[in-house]
Formats: sequence, structure tokens, C-alpha cells
Amino acid sequence: MTIVVCAFSGFSTGMVYPTAPVYLAELSPTENRGFLVGSKGLMHTLGFFVAGWVGYAGSFAVSELQWRVPLATQMPPALRLAVTTLFLPYFPRWRKSLHCHLPVLAVRERYDDAKKIIEIQLEANKKKVSNFWNLFTCQYIRRTLLACLIVHMRKLSGSNIIQNYQSVMYNSLGYEGQTVDLTGGLYGFMAVNGQIINVFFVADHWRRRNTVISGSFTLAVLLAVLTALSKLFQDDSNPAGSRASVAFIFLFAVAYSFFVNSVNWLLVAEIFPLDLRGVGVGFSVFTQAVTAIWLSYAVSAAFDAIEWKFYFVFVACNAFAGTIYFLFLPETRFLSLKEVATGSGDEIISPGKKGPELD
Repeated sequence: MTIVVCAFSGFSTGMVYPTAPVYLAELSPTENRGFLVGSKGLMHTLGFFVAGWVGYAGSFAVSELQWRVPLATQMPPALRLAVTTLFLPYFPRWRKSLHCHLPVLAVRERYDDAKKIIEIQLEANKKKVSNFWNLFTCQYIRRTLLACLIVHMRKLSGSNIIQNYQSVMYNSLGYEGQTVDLTGGLYGFMAVNGQIINVFFVADHWRRRNTVISGSFTLAVLLAVLTALSKLFQDDSNPAGSRASVAFIFLFAVAYSFFVNSVNWLLVAEIFPLDLRGVGVGFSVFTQAVTAIWLSYAVSAAFDAIEWKFYFVFVACNAFAGTIYFLFLPETRFLSLKEVATGSGDEIISPGKKGPELD
């Protein structure tokens, strides 16, 4: 039964994951797109934060309540999502594809010219052979690979390994029992702080390139220091060293939330053209899920075989990603999605009279 439930949960999450950033990006005004798409990352972090403290509270329970209560706490958010989704507006381009003549988006009726842009762009798209395989043509292959790298760094940055195996890491540093659960809750608290700072003070204020480039190299440095500390202080013989290791784990949580967690969803939704945005984001998330599967099997074996040396893999991945971002990632801040596409060489047809744009 548990396996069946997990399968349904994974299938459902797989449908929501790639849809949310595309939906938010296409409905967001240019000047607030970082904040609105970044809210997806903030909600992820809040979810981990709540899960950490629910797990800590569950450690005080007895018998089956230790795992039944944490599982039950997942139901209210899922039900709320299911209900509120019924009230969300459709994509403007989806309405037009159905030949719906209702207002494109009631809450943004002042953007009258947006419907013209959408109509003309959809008409232009009909003239192209738009399908999944276009992602691998010469025109779009670089963006496809770049999107896959951006999304993969959610796993290969080391964040998921630290998140999922932090209890093992704390045990190796001499912590045990409920102290491990408490420390995990504090890890989530630090991540939330970094995420809030990003959404409100970074997302629409810093250049996207600068954020992810500096973030990738920052994570590489923090992991390198954590690797050295893990080698030197593998037990509780040096309490100061163990506390320093935990401090760098917390710093990693803040840095990842501050530099990466929101911006990667934002970038992957911005770099594809209108007709390939949905399938492009979906494919990149699919490849990330495949990586998550083999990585989950490899991590345990790697930690058993090479222990702290395994962190060097993620140090290298972060350094590699930062280099690729520096060389190939376009800047998209304060550009409408149409302007991003134009800058990438896509064919864009605009109405004769310039008017307000719906991104």
C-alpha cells in the first residue's frame, strides 16, 4: 500500500513540478517575475521547514504515531492545492488555442493589446512544426542542454544529498537521538531565511547571471570547507570541530536558498520560446527525475566506499555549472518573455501598434 501511495504521489508531483514555473512566468509582469516565480522555491523551502519540525515533534511520540502523524500532516496542503487550483485562471495562450473569447485574464484586463500579441504569435507558431523533437534541433539544442543543467543542479549541487542525508552527517559528527532531529529543523529554518531574502531583495534586483554564477562558486567553496572538516572531525572527539561542520552545513542551506533555489526555476522558464516552453521545462524536469533515481542509489554506496571524499563530486559539479553559466547563460532580468525570445534569435511577430505586454 505504501509503495502504491508513493507511486501516485510521485506521478502527481511530476505533473505539477514543470507546470508551475511555466504558469507563473507567463502570467507575471516583467518587473515582478522574479518574485512570483521565485515564490515556488519559497514554498518548497517552507515545506522542508515544516517537515523538519514535524519530524522533530514526531520523535517525542510513541508507537505508530511517530510516522502516522507526519504522514497525516501532508493531507491539508494537498487538499488546499486541489481546491484552489479550480479557481486559477487558464493560460492566456491556452484560452486562445480553444478559441475562447472571454477576457484573456480578468485580473489584468488593462493589458488589452496583450491579446493581439498572443493571437499573432499563436498564428506564427501554427506555421512551424512545433513538437518535442524541436528541442534537439540546432536552433534550440543549446537552450535544452542549458535548461537541463540548470534543473539538474537542484540535485547535483549537493543540496538534496545534505537535505536527505543530514542525519547521517550529524551522526558521523557525534550527534545522536533527538539532537539530530532538532538540528535538522534548524537547518530548515536557516534555509527559509535565505529564501526570504532572495525573493524579496534579490530576485528582481540582481542580474540573474550574477546570482547563479556567484552562487555556484559559493556552494563549491562551502562544500570544499565542509569536506575538509568532515575528514578532520569524524567523531565527537573535538566538539568545536563538530560545531564548525554543522555551521558550514547551515551556511550551505542559506547560500543555496539565497542564490539557487528560486532562480533556477525562473531561468528554465524564461529561456525557451513560447511554443516550446511547456515541453522544454517538462523535459528538463524529467531528466532531473532520472538523475534523482540513480543518485539516490549511488549516494549510500558512495558514502560507504569513499566517505567524505564523495563531497568532491558536488564541489566539481558546482564549479562546472558556474563556468557554463558564465560562458553561455543569457541575462533575462527586466526582459519580457518576448524580448528574451527575440534576443535568442526566435522569430517574433508583433502587432503594428505598440502596447502594454503580457509576459
